[in-house]
Amino acid sequence: MGPNVFGKAITDSTLQTMPEYRGKEITASKRSHVALKLVNADNKLVNARTFLKNLKGRYGNGVSTLCLIYNATGGTMENAGNINWFGQMFRESPYPDKIENGQWVAFLHVHDYEAAAGSIAATVYRGRNASGTVCEWMLSWYNSWDDHRVYTEIQEDGHFAQNHWTYIYNLLKNHQGPNCTDTKLGCMSSVTGTGDGTSLMFEGVMKLVNA
Repeated sequence: MGPNVFGKAITDSTLQTMPEYRGKEITASKRSHVALKLVNADNKLVNARTFLKNLKGRYGNGVSTLCLIYNATGGTMENAGNINWFGQMFRESPYPDKIENGQWVAFLHVHDYEAAAGSIAATVYRGRNASGTVCEWMLSWYNSWDDHRVYTEIQEDGHFAQNHWTYIYNLLKNHQGPNCTDTKLGCMSSVTGTGDGTSLMFEGVMKLVNA
C-alpha cells in the first residue's frame, strides 16, 4: 500500500467478524454496503485529508486540485488510464495502481510548472459490478483559476481506451454545478468539487447501486 492510500481493505474476512454477516453468504453488494458505512473507520478520511493538506503546503501557491477518491465497489479497483489536458501529478502523489474496497486515495494534481494554465485531468479505474461484469469508472476535474467543474461516467470495459477524450473534455468543460453522478451497469459514481480561488477540492466515490 502506497503512502497516499488510506484504510484497511474491507473483504469477506472483515464481514465475517461482524455479527450481522456471520454465517451468511457474503456478496460484492454487501462488501460495498459495509465500505460505505465505514467511510471514516480508523480516521482514514481524516488522515487522507491531512495528507493532502500537507502536500499542498509543500507544493505552495499555484493552481492545484486536491483529489480524494473512495472505493466502495465491494472489490479491488485497478487504474486503467489517466489523461492530463492541462497540468500534471505532483511528484509525491502518483495515481495508485490499485485501490482496495474501503480505501481512500489522495493525490495532488497541479498546473504545469512555469505555465499559466490550469489543472484539468481525468483518471479511470476498472472494477466489477455485483454480477462480476468488468466496468470502468471515469472521474475528471476542471480547475482553471476560479473556474471549477467536475464530471464522471461509468462505461463498459475498454471504453476509455478508444480515445474518447476530446468528447469527454467537452462534457467536462460544459458541465454546470459543483457535482455530478452517473449510474450505469449496476454501478454508481459521484464526484463533487469545492473551489477556493486557484484550489479545487475534488472528491469521488465509486460504489455499487443499492449498496
